[in-house]
Amino acid sequence: MNKSVALTSLAWGLFFIVIGVTWAASAYGYYAGDIIPIVALSAGIILIVVSIARTTLGMSLNKFSLFIGIVAFAFGGAALLGIALPLIPTIIVLIGLFIVAEAVGSLTRKKS
Repeated sequence: MNKSVALTSLAWGLFFIVIGVTWAASAYGYYAGDIIPIVALSAGIILIVVSIARTTLGMSLNKFSLFIGIVAFAFGGAALLGIALPLIPTIIVLIGLFIVAEAVGSLTRKKS
């Protein structure tokens, strides 16, 4: 199994574990709140960590999965804090941040 497939399998496995544990905790009364923010926050963390791992291992970064991870992390974290983020404006801000980060990266990257 190559590293990319292993990272993807690891991410999916962790995602299903989070869903199962959160669902069980809610069903048995250990957690009385809505489980969706916890799952969203966890999915965001998993996607962000996989993106970091991919770049650390020298693989190409999947910007789309990183973007989805940041969106899930933002919405899950905000919901757990009791803050309602507006969907479209938040996504527009994140798109802008990605464009700025790409431009800054291009300007600071040394030419070979």
